[in-house]
Order: sequence, then structure tokens, then C-alpha cells
Amino acid sequence: MSKQLLIRSQIGFLTTNIKASLLPVSDALTHSIVTTLAHQLTQDDELADSLVDADGIIFNFRDASYSAEKGGFHPVEICLNKHSDGVWHYSYITDFAYIGNHYPELERGLDFDFSRGEWFAHHQQGWAPIKEDSAAKELYQLWEHNFLAYMAMDAYDHITVSRQ
Repeated sequence: MSKQLLIRSQIGFLTTNIKASLLPVSDALTHSIVTTLAHQLTQDDELADSLVDADGIIFNFRDASYSAEKGGFHPVEICLNKHSDGVWHYSYITDFAYIGNHYPELERGLDFDFSRGEWFAHHQQGWAPIKEDSAAKELYQLWEHNFLAYMAMDAYDHITVSRQ
């Protein structure tokens, strides 16, 4: 099988086999992830080879100009894991931000951990269960809406895909 055919079959399989649970992950986010993967695979033959039998894929989205002083678009990491039935699931979505007054550090600002069924926001105390939490759903939908808008604006100038 040619490399291009293999890549197309992986992308086609991933497109129809990504499932979310607990939060309403939109088809638009899944499409954006698959499009990102397709682009990265066409740019990097070694990546395509490394993902052939992968059980996990990590996407990193960065705005190189983002800083504590100037602001910018928060770095985002999204992880997909393949379950034993061959279906891919969102494992986690993490949004990082500079946090702190005098000496800000890049830390997890928002995290939706689908595999543990919990979510975290820097402004709240600790982790909380996602299930039946309207605040988690509302915050997730706001985050996703913004992330997709930033993707449409090409706000992320450094995007990587790697095997987990």
C-alpha cells in the first residue's frame, strides 16, 4: 500500500471513529483535529510511519508570540487514545496560561480529562467531576468555540502531532 493511500485510510478511519463522552465535543472540533492530522502527515513521512500502530496521538497548538507580558493565544494540548475496540476517544484537552502576578509561570489553566471524568479550572479549587456539571459543559463549550475561532484565524503558528 502506498504511503498516501495509507495516510488517507488512517485519516478516514479517524474521522468516523472519534468519540467523545461526558461533554458535547462538536463535529467541528473533530474535523479540525482530523484536518490538522492530515496536514501534518503530508508534511512528515516519519510521523506517518510512527502513527501507523499508535494507540495515542497528542496535538500541540502554540502561538510563538504568546507571553506573560504581551498575552496572545494560550497553548493547547489535545490527546486522543484508541481503545481496544479500535475507536478513538478524546482523552484530555488542556489549555495552558501564564498564571501568577510577579513571576508568572506557564501552567494548566483549564483541563478536561475525559479518561478520568474530571475537569479543572485554575479559578476553582481542585478537580471536579464532569458528569452532570453544567459549569463544566458551559465552560467547555465556550473554550471550544474560542479554540475553533482561533484555528480559523490561523492563530497557532506552531502545531505538532506526536505519538503518545
